Parts: sequence; structure tokens; C-alpha cells
Amino acid sequence: MTHRPLDPRRTNIAHDADVLDRDGSAQDALVDRFIELAATRKLKVVIPGGVRQQVQHPRTPHDVKSAVLPQIFNLRPGLNPSQQDTRRRIGAVLQGNARPETHAADVSHLAEAVETGCAFFIARDKRFFKKRVALRAVLPPSLKIVTPMS
Repeated sequence: MTHRPLDPRRTNIAHDADVLDRDGSAQDALVDRFIELAATRKLKVVIPGGVRQQVQHPRTPHDVKSAVLPQIFNLRPGLNPSQQDTRRRIGAVLQGNARPETHAADVSHLAEAVETGCAFFIARDKRFFKKRVALRAVLPPSLKIVTPMS
């Protein structure tokens, strides 16, 4: 049985902080379009608390701050045992040979997408895509990791 993809206009969407980075390429138009769709509430974007915290850095461009800070975000309350387990399982997949704290922010962002019922997690980081098959075993089947170009 094949499943039809979920409509991104009817589901929660989370993203990694780098999705809003402009680099002078054709992807800049995708960043602009994503920001527009989120600002006009055509997409339901839920910002992981860690992403919100990252964009508050003084060197973050103003346009990125103004795109992220007004959005709904996860408050990052204390973690219950289920949330701790989700982070542990995601961390085990993403860590590879790196030190445990190296990918802690990515683990948190992805776990928060799970916790807030997101159907899509948008990222540019190749690590998510290299580990996509292994992540399927620890993520809900309804959560898809996609690029801005997907």
C-alpha cells in the first residue's frame, strides 16, 4: 500500500536554523518563499526552541531573526522519560564517531519536531540525509526529513 504525502499546508513543519541562510544562490528564492508562506500563515511552522535560541545570536542577520522570532515555538520544558528516550535514540543515530555533544543541537531540533507533531523537518545539513534510513527506525513514520528543494 502506498501512502500519499501529507499536505504541508495542513501539517506542522519544523526546520533547522540553516534553512533560512542565504548564500547568493538560487536557493535564496526558496528561503524568501518559505518566509513568506510562514509569515502569511499558509504554512504552520513550529520553531524548535533550540533554533529560536540560535537565531537570537547577535550575528544572526536581521531578516532571519524577523522570520523566526514571531513564529510559534517550543518552550523547551523539562524532558519527560519518553522525550529523553527519543533524544537518546536520535542521538545514537546522528552521533556516529563524533563526541556525544557535537550534534546535541541537531538531536534536539529533530526531537522537538517529533514532540510537536511535525510532518516535515526541513534541513540542509547533509548528515540528516546520510542518516535518513537509520533515522526512519527511530522517528515516527509521519515525519519526513526534506531539503528546501524537496
